[in-house]
Amino acid sequence: MPHKIIIDTDPGIDDAMAIAYAIAHPDIELLALTTIFGNVRTHEATRNALALLEHWGATADVAEGESAPVAITANEPGYLVHGRNGFGGVEIAASSRPAHDLDAAQYMIEATRRHPGEITLCAVGPLTNLARALERDPDIVSRVKAVVVMGGAVHRKGNVTPVAEANFWNDPHAADAVLGAGWPLVLAPLDCTMPVLFTPDYMEAVARENPKLGKPLSEMAAAYSRFYRSHLGLGGCVPHDVMAISWLTVPGAFRLQKGALAVIADGPAIGQCIFQPGGTKSRATIFDGRPDHLVMVDTDPALFLADFMAVMTRHAA
Repeated sequence: MPHKIIIDTDPGIDDAMAIAYAIAHPDIELLALTTIFGNVRTHEATRNALALLEHWGATADVAEGESAPVAITANEPGYLVHGRNGFGGVEIAASSRPAHDLDAAQYMIEATRRHPGEITLCAVGPLTNLARALERDPDIVSRVKAVVVMGGAVHRKGNVTPVAEANFWNDPHAADAVLGAGWPLVLAPLDCTMPVLFTPDYMEAVARENPKLGKPLSEMAAAYSRFYRSHLGLGGCVPHDVMAISWLTVPGAFRLQKGALAVIADGPAIGQCIFQPGGTKSRATIFDGRPDHLVMVDTDPALFLADFMAVMTRHAA
């Protein structure tokens, strides 16, 4: 049976990679993209989501989400990393299709009511929409099949501050609420994303194997790689958001730890994800009453890269 998924997204170059993978994978049924601020502003994320789906011939719904964090003033979008249009300057024609009548949080609530126990929420941006869904309908935790979140840094340093990853930094209160909820959750932090690099040669091969999906991704990756080269000295780009989707289809590529998670919501460590391994205790009261979740703490890059290429090749055929 295919994985029914909703991707909560702020497209974004690595978001586009994750969306392409979901469209291409034969075992994934992409129900919807719900949009959020982060790499771009929310209305720009909605535009980008609709444009990608039309460009790639996919018919999933698009539901627009929250335009500001739960409690903090919104940070500037990640234009430095993803370009002013979110795609590194690569032009994807706008779609004339409108967004869904429901907002993102309500869309998740209604979809899980229609398909209880069947839908996985794959959140690859700030977690504001998921936090709002929890506020409106706490019972959603019992109706989702799973929640997979790309965000945080557990044993690694952050990517926007020494301790914070961008998605959690952009709405720490939402991230803390989502990680503290009792739904079955898997976290894909920087620990599992940073070991993987999409090199220019690799992305050119993806474009050759699957021109429709791969060519725009290769062009976006070239711009993304310029950021990684200039800021981190890397010879490619990191496909962070793909991890939240590939966990469903190639879980053997990841090493897991189990434990409780929390997010610091203010002060100099705002956005920091902290982790208490399962079976251990500490004097940190922040973990009191919190469930243990699974954390993807490392990746087999060869297996991950082989799977991504195989999915793209299979779809092209």
